[in-house]
Amino acid sequence: MEEREKRENRIQMDYRRRLMRHLLESGAVRFGRFKLKSGRISEYFINVAAAMKTGEDASLVADAYVRHILETGVDFDFVHGVAYKGIPIAALISSKLCEHGFNKRWGYDRKDMKAYGDTSEMRIVGDLRDGDRVLIVDDVITTGRTKVDVWRLLLSCRNVRPAGVLVAVDREEMSDEDRALLDEHGLNVFTILKISDLKREREKEHGF
Repeated sequence: MEEREKRENRIQMDYRRRLMRHLLESGAVRFGRFKLKSGRISEYFINVAAAMKTGEDASLVADAYVRHILETGVDFDFVHGVAYKGIPIAALISSKLCEHGFNKRWGYDRKDMKAYGDTSEMRIVGDLRDGDRVLIVDDVITTGRTKVDVWRLLLSCRNVRPAGVLVAVDREEMSDEDRALLDEHGLNVFTILKISDLKREREKEHGF
């Protein structure tokens, strides 16, 4: 009964707040002391995949992305998921957009070049076409340099145009140099939540 009430309450919330509550309740955003892949120590850790373990949870996360797309009015032809976390997000976004009357193609990049089978998808999987406006999607953004690397890879495969980068959470760690690099490539960043939003919500709930 308690779980059912939680689900009903989430449905009634604004999509940003609904996502924020879900990320905190699922443990997708944790606070403490964590060593990141870069070796840096951080006071929080974000793993949006932890908020997508069931069909219902994955749908809730994807719904926030789609609602943000519809709210901002960003125009694009192709949804590109950054490997690996962005891959299911791209697929879910494309599927959910169909419910709103938008049939968008989607794909993703390979971490390792494919050396067998269909060589047309050696680095990029999906029906990417010349002239496409590409929306890059991922779970978080830190400096944005990974997104720039993905954009360069896309450009090396097709003559495409940038629609922007969409993420669930901005870690708010981009320097002026990082932003300038994104601007240089025409990559506008769309963020549903900022880490400061999640910190405030946690402080409101726990008092610290």
